Amino acid sequence: MTNLANGDTPPDKDRDHLASPLPAAWRWGFPAFLVVALIWAGVLLVDGLSTVLDSESGETREAETDPSAPGFEAFVEQTWSMLVATEDDDGELVQVAVVTTADRTGGGGTILLVPPEVRAQGCEVSPCRLVERHREGGVDHVRETVTGMLEVEVTAAVLMTPDRWTSLAGPAGPVSVDLPIDLVVTASDGTSVVRFPAGRVDVAPSDVVDLLAFPDDADGLGRLERQSAWWTAWLMRVGAGDPLERLPNLELDLVDLMASVAGGSVRLVAPSWVVVGTDLGSQLIADEAALADLVVQMFPFPIPLVPGQRPTVRLLNGTGDPSFDAPARERVLRAGVDLAVVGNYRHDGVIQTRVVYRDPILAGAANDLAASLGGGVLFDENISPVADLTVVIGADFRPAG
Repeated sequence: MTNLANGDTPPDKDRDHLASPLPAAWRWGFPAFLVVALIWAGVLLVDGLSTVLDSESGETREAETDPSAPGFEAFVEQTWSMLVATEDDDGELVQVAVVTTADRTGGGGTILLVPPEVRAQGCEVSPCRLVERHREGGVDHVRETVTGMLEVEVTAAVLMTPDRWTSLAGPAGPVSVDLPIDLVVTASDGTSVVRFPAGRVDVAPSDVVDLLAFPDDADGLGRLERQSAWWTAWLMRVGAGDPLERLPNLELDLVDLMASVAGGSVRLVAPSWVVVGTDLGSQLIADEAALADLVVQMFPFPIPLVPGQRPTVRLLNGTGDPSFDAPARERVLRAGVDLAVVGNYRHDGVIQTRVVYRDPILAGAANDLAASLGGGVLFDENISPVADLTVVIGADFRPAG
C-alpha cells in the first residue's frame, strides 16, 4: 500500500480504491427513500388540513356537518333579545319589556314585563326603584338594572316614545283589549272622565302609550296586567298574517325582532312579583327562584353578563337521543356557567355523564358542575380547548335537578 505524505496525491489505482463506489442498494435506495418520504409528508399535510383533531383520543376525523350525527359540534348562536323601555309624554318610564325570540327561522318568543316600580339598586335617592334609575340615567341605567336582575345581557336596548309606538303599532290598526274596570282620569276642570271604559276596548295606535302608562296603585301590578293584555292582543294581530305587512316598512332591529316573535307561538310572562314590607315601606321585588327558571327558558343560549367571569362549557350529547338536549342545557345553565359549544359526542351509547377538564385550576369548577348534574369528573389535558369544561351527557342523566 502506498504511504502518503501531507499534500501528496495518491496514484490513480489507490485513488480508485479510496473512492470505491457505494453499494448499489444504498446508491439507489436512499434517493428513492427521500422521494417517497417527501411525497408521504405532502399527503399527510394535505390530509391534516382537511380533518379535525379529536383531542380526546389523538385521532383525526372529518368535520361533521349533520346536527343529528355523532361528532357534530357548533358554537352557540346567542339568543336574540331586546329590552324595550317606554316613556310617556313627560319622559317618565312607564313600561319595560324584555323580548326574546325562540327561533329566528321558525318564529315565536317570550315577552317578560318588568314593572317600573320594582326595587333596584344604585340610586342616588331612597327608596330605589327602576323608575328612579331611569330618572337618573335613562335607558342605559334601566338596561344595567334589568340585566343585572336577570344575570344575562341582552342583544340591544331601545327607547320607545308615544310617537314611536304610534309608528310601530300603526300598520296593524286598532287592537281590542278587555279591561276589567273603567280607567278614569281627572280633567283640568276637576271632573272625572272615563279614558278607557270597562269591557272590550279598541285601542288605536296613537293611544297605546296612554293605555300602557295609565296610573295604577303604588305597586303597579294592575298596570302590568293591562300591559300584558295589550301585548298579547297586538302580537296576535301582527301574527295573524304576514307579520312584515303589519309592521312598518323600516330597516330596524326592533321591527325584525317583532316580526320574528309574532310569526310563531308567543308567551307573555310575569314572574311572581312580590310586595314586601321594609323600613322604607312596601316594595315590589321579584321571586328570585321563579325569575331564574324563567331566564333559563327565555334565553336558551344567553349572552354572558360579564364575559369571562364564569367557566365556559362544551356540551355534548352522548346518548343519541335529542330529547336530552334541552333539559341538559337548562341544567348546565342553572349551574352558573356559560355555554360556548353544543353538539353530539363522537359516538352514542355513553353510560355515565361526565365533566372533563384540562386545566388543574378548573378542578373545583368541574367538581361543582358534576355535582349539579349528578355525573363524574375526568381530567384530560388533551381535551378540546374550545371551552373550559366539556360535559358529555350519558344515559344516567336525569332532567330533574
